[in-house]
Amino acid sequence: MILASKTKRAARGKRYHFTPITVCMLVVLLLYTLSLFGMFLWALFTAFKDPLLDFRNNAWGPPAQLCWNISYVFSQFVVDVNTATRVAVVGIWEMYGYSVLYAFGCAFFNTLVPCITAYLCARFKYKFSRAVHTAVLVTMVIPVVGSLPSELRMAQMLGLYDQIWGMWILKANFLGMYFLVFYNIFKALPASYTEAAKIDGAGNMQVLLHIALPLVRNTFFTVFLIYFITYWNDYQTPLLYLPSYPTIAQGMYTVAITPTQGMSYVPMRISAAILMLVPILVLFLCFQKRLLGNLTVGGVKG
Repeated sequence: MILASKTKRAARGKRYHFTPITVCMLVVLLLYTLSLFGMFLWALFTAFKDPLLDFRNNAWGPPAQLCWNISYVFSQFVVDVNTATRVAVVGIWEMYGYSVLYAFGCAFFNTLVPCITAYLCARFKYKFSRAVHTAVLVTMVIPVVGSLPSELRMAQMLGLYDQIWGMWILKANFLGMYFLVFYNIFKALPASYTEAAKIDGAGNMQVLLHIALPLVRNTFFTVFLIYFITYWNDYQTPLLYLPSYPTIAQGMYTVAITPTQGMSYVPMRISAAILMLVPILVLFLCFQKRLLGNLTVGGVKG
């Protein structure tokens, strides 16, 4: 008993022992964290400054007087759409709607397809299953470069170009790291789960819907959130594939390149960036445990 207590004290003392390398790493990470918070605070200060006088005289300090630039951004943050199918002026609320449709749909199908494909490859031992698993590994190792013109041409030929639902179909693929995450979870799933259901008369589809998917719902939701944040911040893909339906990220890029009257001021553009950040910030604060958790944890315990 005494030996065990001494061992615990020794392990506790060794755990909190700081070496010079540990101190240096801690200082670097602390400075990096402070720099991130510093940039965020600067953005908040700038978003509430007068764009003509206050920002020019005091670019780095807090605002001398709070200026509500948000209302001006809501009215002036617009994107001109002039394509073969649509000519319009898109405001910020419409861009919010397009962003939600684009991010939610692409994230859902980009999570659902690898989840189902991983289940089929893990539970059904066919040669094609091994071929799919090998294809995922090969595409992760070998980078695919220069396929964008061909993909654009294919989307135009199939009628998927400049359609939000078309982007959902294009993003419905099983390639990527999260296929391996779902594959490992389904691979570790005990066979007794599915055997008991099949004895009770359940088919393969019922086993998938009522047993397999509920067991990975936590991982599914975590991957969905990660993809949603990724597509919400994506401006390049909507710029190329959705010229008639600008998202708010695409609108931020357009305003930065060709600013309209009033939006050329830095405080106005920072205010628009804050408006773009708010939904993601709320989403992160609500589901931070899922986003920062371990994706490899499945639903089978004990």
